[in-house]
Amino acid sequence: MNFEYDAPDPRRLPAGEGEAYRRRFRVTALLAEACARDEDRRAEVIRELLLLGVDAMPELRAAAASDDAEAASLARQVVRLLVPDEIGRNLAGGLNQESDRYPIELGAALLARLRYPDLPVRQVLGDIDKLTACAAEHIAHRLQAPVDADLVRDQALNVVFRLGEFWRRQGFRGNEDDYYDARNSWLPDVLKRRTGLPISLSVLFVALARRLGLNAEGIGLPYHFIARVEVTSDQGHGFVYLDPFHGARPLDMDDCRKFVEARGHDFDPEVHLQPVPTREILVRMCNNLLLVFDRDRKALEAERVATVLVHLSPADPVPLVIRAERRMKRKEMALAKEDLLSALALDSEGPVGQAAAEHLKRLQFERPY
Repeated sequence: MNFEYDAPDPRRLPAGEGEAYRRRFRVTALLAEACARDEDRRAEVIRELLLLGVDAMPELRAAAASDDAEAASLARQVVRLLVPDEIGRNLAGGLNQESDRYPIELGAALLARLRYPDLPVRQVLGDIDKLTACAAEHIAHRLQAPVDADLVRDQALNVVFRLGEFWRRQGFRGNEDDYYDARNSWLPDVLKRRTGLPISLSVLFVALARRLGLNAEGIGLPYHFIARVEVTSDQGHGFVYLDPFHGARPLDMDDCRKFVEARGHDFDPEVHLQPVPTREILVRMCNNLLLVFDRDRKALEAERVATVLVHLSPADPVPLVIRAERRMKRKEMALAKEDLLSALALDSEGPVGQAAAEHLKRLQFERPY
C-alpha cells in the first residue's frame, strides 16, 4: 500500500507552528541554493540567513549535523556568526531577570561559547560542582568537621584559608608567561589548564566559595581583579581579600593600598574595594577579549565580542561604535552604518555620538552609493 505524505499548508497552522515551519523551509531552501551557486551568491545567501537571526538557530544547527557535507559546512559557518547574538540575548535576559543573583560562572560559561559554539554549559557547571566537592572534602579533612552551614558560620575564616590551600594544591595560578592567550578568558580552558587571567580565576574562585556557603564577591582593582569573602571572627565582622591569580593568597589593607598606588592611583577603600556587579564583570571579560583579538588583528573575533557587549549594555553607544569599527575593517560597510546610526541616536550630542557622526561622514565620502 502506498501512502503519500502531503506537507502541511503553513497558512493553516497555528501562528507559532506556522512561523517555525516557514523558517525551517526558508533555511533549507537558502542552504540548497547557496550550495548550487557561485561564491557571490553564496555570500548573499549567508547574509539572508543572518537576517533570519537567532530564531533560525534550531534549523541551522540541525543542518550543521546533516549528512550533506556542503550544506553542513555552510550552516556551521552561519551558526558561528549568529552565536554572539544568541549569547548576548541569553546573558541580557538572565541578568534582567535575576540581576545580582545571576551566577557569574554561568555567564562566563556562556561567554565561552564564542570560542566553542556547541559548548555544553551544564557540563562546565557540573565540572565546577565536582571541583567544589573535592574542595569540601579537603576542607573537612583539614578541619575535622563536615562542611555545612554550622562550620561556615562558626569557622568562616578557617574555611576560607583552607579553600585557598586547596586552590594552590590544585595548581591554579595566573598565566604570566602568556598573558594575552585568549584561552586565559575561556572558563572551560581555565578549569582544564588551571591557569588564566585575574578576572577569570576570580570568577572560578568566587563560584567555589559560594557553593561552599560563603558570601564571596569579585573586586575590581586597577588593572587587576581579586576576590573577597565575608567572615566573622573573634575580631568581629569583616572581609578577607584574596588574590586567585597569585595562589589565592590573603591580602591585607596595606597590600591592597600598595597595589593600587603602584599603578598611579590614590587608594580609596570605598572605591577600590567595592564588589563588582555581575554584568560589569562580564563586560570586563569582554573588554579583555577585545584587547586580545585587536592585538592579534582578528577583526571578526573582535566584532563577535562587541556583539555580546551590545546586548550587555543596550543603552551604551560605545559598544555599537566598537562593533562598527571592526565591521569597517572587514569591509562590512552596510552593517557598520547601521551601528553608527544607532550610536548616534543614543548619544546625538555627546562625544560618542560625534565620533559616530565622523565615521558616517567618512563612509559617505568613501562609499557614496
